[in-house]
Amino acid sequence: MVTVIEARNAIINSVKQGRKEFLSLSKSLGSILSEDILSRIDSPPFDNSAVDGYAFRYSNLLNQHEIKIIGESAAGKSFSKKIKDGEAVRIFTGAEIPSGADTVVMQEKILIKNDKLIILDDKIFIGSNIRIKGSQIKKKELALKKGTELNAGAIGFLASIGINKSQVFSKPKIAIIVTGNELQKTGTNLKTGNIYESNSIALQGALQSIGINFIKTFIVKDNKKSIRAAFRKAIKKSDFILFTGGISVGDYDYVGKIMKEEKVKTIFYKVKQKPGKPLFFGIKNKNYIFGLPGNPASVLTCFYEYVIPALRNFQGFANPFLPTISVPLTKSINKKVGLTYFLKGITDYKTATPLEGQESFIMKSFSDSNCLILMPEETETLLTGDTVEIHLL
Repeated sequence: MVTVIEARNAIINSVKQGRKEFLSLSKSLGSILSEDILSRIDSPPFDNSAVDGYAFRYSNLLNQHEIKIIGESAAGKSFSKKIKDGEAVRIFTGAEIPSGADTVVMQEKILIKNDKLIILDDKIFIGSNIRIKGSQIKKKELALKKGTELNAGAIGFLASIGINKSQVFSKPKIAIIVTGNELQKTGTNLKTGNIYESNSIALQGALQSIGINFIKTFIVKDNKKSIRAAFRKAIKKSDFILFTGGISVGDYDYVGKIMKEEKVKTIFYKVKQKPGKPLFFGIKNKNYIFGLPGNPASVLTCFYEYVIPALRNFQGFANPFLPTISVPLTKSINKKVGLTYFLKGITDYKTATPLEGQESFIMKSFSDSNCLILMPEETETLLTGDTVEIHLL
């Protein structure tokens, strides 16, 4: 049996970064760059106006020249001549600064009298309202570094410098194998002694919430033949296999036995925690196998605390773990020394409150929670106001 810290470290040290692929920007949201990206161009590619207004020579103000409007420069249609002393050009946001001009005045701070430009801005200076070529980034400069998560802003930035696709770490392929003779499909009339199968549904939702959609699910009975067949089929087409149930030591718990027979290398089995103590993690070839407990709340707890870090490490995330903050408790908690507790809780990011219904079979409290409250192994009591570490879901 290992501690929570040992289990987390073992996963991060064992799971390697996965495949790489080129994706168009339109399909790369949430992916992690697997290489540095250099800018193809200067951005902006030319000096352009930051406002709608008029472009002119600043020296005209100093010399009190009358300024005549001789044309306009619009986005995509530049003024082709060179501006001389005493001349100005009507200009629009994003339009190229005409040759000879060095300053732009906003249209709200001018008057036009007898076709002459009168500037009313007493705070204007040379270079006002001009975006200089390459002021955002210069050609061949580092645009985004390896390990960057591609959010909407990053994708837009890459598109603006001429990038249409990027090399990223591939999303993992997932197989879920749910075991249990008592499991029944939702939407049917529940038979005596059966329960509705919910673990695969919860896991699919949790995976989809982090952008993983290649998911294959197997629902099998508690017998070695069925479990082994599902495992052999899953391992051919998946990077990660998530068992739920069958990993403990009961008469019908066959997953651990099959892992040994299929020569899966055990990294750890059982963690000093509650819920989810009978957690298995192993490797075969380049496949990563988790044996999650059968109780629904244990399944999700182990998914958030261990499977997500493994998946994020595979995808190249710089920080694979859930976001963590420390806040004071709103009410006291007691437990026995010897196990780390993960308690379903609610936080307003200033405090944390443990919810009722912490048993491993109860999912209602999970539906109300937005964090897991960590109560360390050696801690017996936490009082109202004590600071606790919480993991944000």
